[in-house]
Amino acid sequence: MINRHSRPLRGAYAYMLLFSLRLTEVYWVIYLRGKGLSFAAVGLMETAFHIASFSSEVPTGMLADRFGRKISLFAGRVLSACAAALTLYARNWALLAASFAILAVSYTCHSGAFDALIYDSLPDDRKPEFTRLMGRLNSVYLLGTALAGGCAAFLVRFSLDWLYRGCIAVDAVAAVVALSLPEDLRGRTRVLPDGVDEPRGGLIADARALYRSLRKRDLRNLLLLWGVSGALGTSIFFYGQSILKDALLPLSMIGVVGTASHLLAIPPSSNAYKIQRRFGQKTPLIAGSLMLTAIVVGIGLVPGSAGWLPRLVVVGLYMAVPIINETLYPLFSDAVNVRTDSANRAAVLSSGSMMFSLVMMVVFPLVGCVGDRMGLRWGIVVAALFTAVCLAPIALALVTERPEQPSQSRRSARPA
Repeated sequence: MINRHSRPLRGAYAYMLLFSLRLTEVYWVIYLRGKGLSFAAVGLMETAFHIASFSSEVPTGMLADRFGRKISLFAGRVLSACAAALTLYARNWALLAASFAILAVSYTCHSGAFDALIYDSLPDDRKPEFTRLMGRLNSVYLLGTALAGGCAAFLVRFSLDWLYRGCIAVDAVAAVVALSLPEDLRGRTRVLPDGVDEPRGGLIADARALYRSLRKRDLRNLLLLWGVSGALGTSIFFYGQSILKDALLPLSMIGVVGTASHLLAIPPSSNAYKIQRRFGQKTPLIAGSLMLTAIVVGIGLVPGSAGWLPRLVVVGLYMAVPIINETLYPLFSDAVNVRTDSANRAAVLSSGSMMFSLVMMVVFPLVGCVGDRMGLRWGIVVAALFTAVCLAPIALALVTERPEQPSQSRRSARPA
């Protein structure tokens, strides 16, 4: 039963559904091309997005810890609406690049802050339910993503501009919902031996606290594992659309496959807590990350145009990528949260997102560069092997290290 400690959960599902309604996700390249941008210019827009994301992840996480996670969520939705409006009315590439940078910052205001808000809304005796809760919230996100695709397909019949107008409306409602989420501010300061809350220092003190947290090898390796596996899965999901096209799938069927893969990810994501109960906290993360790498190698090696059976294999492997990625998300989020102090929880989670952006800036162009010279399938294989080389020492370290917990209350909340 939802009690006063978990009141934010009442609006969390509504907020997550609204957050997932990214109506422009499928058509933004087509929209920019319609504005007269070349493919190279479109690539520059994506570069602007990743640079802004990488640069703002940790600062927005620290600000969320200091001024409130729901304030960060509200600011993110306002910035997202501003980015959509700027994209809608921009008349030159500089304004479009600015809109992509603003959009990136809006995402960083959400990453870290949302998970931290949900985790801290649970009392200590309900912390073990976090994985189950995040699995359900992630299922709402996946459902909303599929719904957004259907709505976007309807709106483009009128005009591509309606996609951005729709995003502005959705973000306005999401901003109101974010402000309505009650936030439990207890535990955001450390308690001294005499029972008095320790005064919070300035931003420099916050940065030092974050540095101390990231020095914990167990936590740092989990964030690295999350970033590397997530970047590989995301890159292959986008590039894989061309693989499916090479496998002679019609464009409409490629869209169906992408939507179906997100819908099929709902059951395992919502039941990820059962995997954790059976196999522990680290084993599913390591096994899932290595399995993802193997699947990506398979996508690159199976000749999808060689017949109907290889084509089915490629489609199945492609659909497995988001399924594994989305199943790992609540498991990673719980493993990181349980090892993090409340006072800098959002900043630590944002550090993981920053690592994801950093790896994306390596893996994504690596696939493209190798793909231009040797073919996209070999680009995917090379990226998977590169990722495997990165994952191996991280996985070995996680297996051999003893977990480092931030406090006794967190240790009692969940076994290592």
